[in-house]
Amino acid sequence: WKSKNMWHSLLIICVLQQNLAVPQLNLPTPQPEIYYNGSPNIATTPAQLRADRDRSQRYGPPYSEDGAGRGSSSDDGLDDFRYGQTYDERMRLGYNYPTPRLNFTDRSDDSPFSNDGQRHRYSNHNYGPSSSSTDRNFNSDNDLNNQNNNARYSDVPFNNQFNYNNNPNNPFNGGNNQFNNNNNPNVEFVGINNRNRFENPYLNNQDRFNLNQGQLDRQRYQQDRRYQQELEKLRNLLVETDQKGSLECTANVAAQWNFETNVNDYTQTEALNAQQRYVEYQRIVAEQSKHINKDLIFDRRLYRQLMLQSEVGPNALPLDVLDRYNRLLNEMLFLYNGASICAYQQPFQCDLHYVPQLKDIMAKSRDWDELQHTWVEYHRKVGRGMRDSYEQLIDVMQEVAYVNNVTNGGEYWYLAYESGNFRQDMDIVWEQIRPLYESLHSYVRRKLRDYYGPDRISRIAPIPSHILGNMYGQSWSNALDILIPYPGRKLIDVTPRMVEQGYTPLLMFQLAEEFFTSINMSAVGPEFYRNSIFEQPLDRRVLCEPSAWDFCSRHDFRVKICTDINQRSLISVHHEMAHIQYFLQYRHLPKVFRNGANPAFHQAVGDAIGLSVSTPKHLQTLGLLQRSLDESSYDINYLFTMAIDKVAFLPFALSLDNWRYDVFSGNANKRVMNCHYWNLREKYSGIKPPVLRSEMDFDLGAKYHIPANIPYIKYFFSTVLQFQIYRRMCLQAGQYVPNDPRKPLHKCDIYRQPAAGNILKQLMAKGASQPWQEVLEETLGEGRLDGSALREYFAPLEEWLRQEALRTNEYVGWNYDGDYCKRSIETAGLQVFGGYYNAATLPAINSLLLLLLLLISSWLC
Repeated sequence: WKSKNMWHSLLIICVLQQNLAVPQLNLPTPQPEIYYNGSPNIATTPAQLRADRDRSQRYGPPYSEDGAGRGSSSDDGLDDFRYGQTYDERMRLGYNYPTPRLNFTDRSDDSPFSNDGQRHRYSNHNYGPSSSSTDRNFNSDNDLNNQNNNARYSDVPFNNQFNYNNNPNNPFNGGNNQFNNNNNPNVEFVGINNRNRFENPYLNNQDRFNLNQGQLDRQRYQQDRRYQQELEKLRNLLVETDQKGSLECTANVAAQWNFETNVNDYTQTEALNAQQRYVEYQRIVAEQSKHINKDLIFDRRLYRQLMLQSEVGPNALPLDVLDRYNRLLNEMLFLYNGASICAYQQPFQCDLHYVPQLKDIMAKSRDWDELQHTWVEYHRKVGRGMRDSYEQLIDVMQEVAYVNNVTNGGEYWYLAYESGNFRQDMDIVWEQIRPLYESLHSYVRRKLRDYYGPDRISRIAPIPSHILGNMYGQSWSNALDILIPYPGRKLIDVTPRMVEQGYTPLLMFQLAEEFFTSINMSAVGPEFYRNSIFEQPLDRRVLCEPSAWDFCSRHDFRVKICTDINQRSLISVHHEMAHIQYFLQYRHLPKVFRNGANPAFHQAVGDAIGLSVSTPKHLQTLGLLQRSLDESSYDINYLFTMAIDKVAFLPFALSLDNWRYDVFSGNANKRVMNCHYWNLREKYSGIKPPVLRSEMDFDLGAKYHIPANIPYIKYFFSTVLQFQIYRRMCLQAGQYVPNDPRKPLHKCDIYRQPAAGNILKQLMAKGASQPWQEVLEETLGEGRLDGSALREYFAPLEEWLRQEALRTNEYVGWNYDGDYCKRSIETAGLQVFGGYYNAATLPAINSLLLLLLLLISSWLC
């Protein structure tokens, strides 16, 4: 170099080091004025106070009404709910409130069910199938009010001495348990202290009471008049709790409905107050339920009912800790809802929010640099500010686990699925599906590489997440214009025909009702049509997210949806009607059982109906499709569009909640939790961030369900389960014959097939009265979640993808191609852009010479 150029370069580097070495300045922020909310030692900022008062901040979407262009659709969770949801799925509990006494007759005094000596212990949540070796007849269709319900106790141990907490001979006294026979390897617990939480007390050879000793005692307990009297009191208490709980639930749901169908300050305040009162009621009932000695309840149905109503999640926390829990969520949702970034190459336009601007950019833009800028800035703006709050939330989740009698927050996170090996079970299911996903991933990577160039996307590396049409890479549907296998074969869209034939929202719901009555299910009745909202009213504001509502009265069920006349709304209407059918089928059960068998069942049933309604065969039956499309190219396009939505979503959902399981259980250290997330994304999805990340970032904060602390594994579960339900219905109806190309699973339509509807009715009618494993075993003949049905559905596409990989010699799978995340980034030079993390170079300067210049400039500066 010439001397002049040399000194010129050194001067530039010196200036850069002094001004630009740190990517972002950590400037001190002024301390806000502190207010007090009335609770001792708990201070809040004005922003937190606003978050407490404002429903849009307390709950986050869909209650957002901040007028910033985000509207009611600011919840990215709408991407997960595909076609809608039930109201129960959207309720998030947690309040700071006093604990008044519940006005129930105290039936615990001087009762064998009293557990006063153990008021700080919580019984195990053991739900399981009834032992076939015992004489128990538990019909899920029996109502709790039936006096003959569960009246047979042939194996009930009892003792004529009633001082249960102090009697050394009491077989249920955890410290002196005479039934704890160490010679029986199948009995690992009897007392409260040494029970395995997830061990099933009702499995064969694994009774919660020792089978080798106590048969005579059980008969004595059964025959004991005092025990029968107390058992009848317990039944009456549960009936009373159920009746009052239904009334409280009806009042709460009515207030929420009034707010969402007429949004104003008054209805918002009423909805907040009603929900707080309802949660307060649930908390008191749960506290009383915990004081009942469940070791003396041998009626499986009563036992399960007590256990379910004693679960209130975070609301079981002490009030000061509960207040802290809610404030952490409020703070994070406040940041999430308020985040905005500057437009690409427009530094003065800085009011872009996730909905609608950023979501549209990620869906429609094909400019690599614009997508990268949008992704990086949004994750930086949302995530970094809430990292400290989330680290505190991890500690609070340990308290939540403790008060719910589980070992750690990770176990609590999967508590609703009643399995001691739930994470391992889900990983097994994923391994069943992974070959299909890898073939899909390989094909998508090739199409994106052809579009963006091999200099940005490697042939064997993970795919950068920002070019998949979605901020989170959870669905690839928005990139269909690049990815579609046969561009000349248009996808089926019956919207024009619907408009031509004069479809209305009312007609669409009547068609949905007729669909269910054709498969031997219930009509909804005129009250449903009178009370529901199918269109946006002109005289008031309504939150239009599709949702189904159970008013807890056994007869009032409604839908709220602003229906458009298009194909997507047609499927959405059937989905919502599936929720209503679920309500109808389990309405005979006690309130605590009126829900899905686990949190994923409602969504799975609705999506299974959607699979049938969206088939060309069904659309042809409705007169919306004039001719059958039997060409394989149409089939491949149809299955491909389904796969880039459903199959591509699975590893994202699994990695998200496996990450939460790890951080809540302590398997992943808080100091490396961001890098742990990207390790899981690479492991499950073959997806990497567009730029190098560090532990300064908190990229998961950009996903609504993280700051709102809403479980996500149910979406993975429901996406897999819907294909199991669909396959069973199609087999029963004769519309699917394995290995018969004339009747493939993806073309099955259960319309007018009562045999399929009977399967669905049987599954729905059980509600939550049995563990989900039992429900699947008794209705589908499969006692576990199984990915084989999904593989069968996409079998033609999987074979086509395999042939494509062979034809193009494409690599299937992915290899780790460099660092995606570091614990710390020392200099801005480590922020590597582009597809290759280990190929960052400056084209005009040799790396060795650059290092020499940096050393000289440091000495000069």
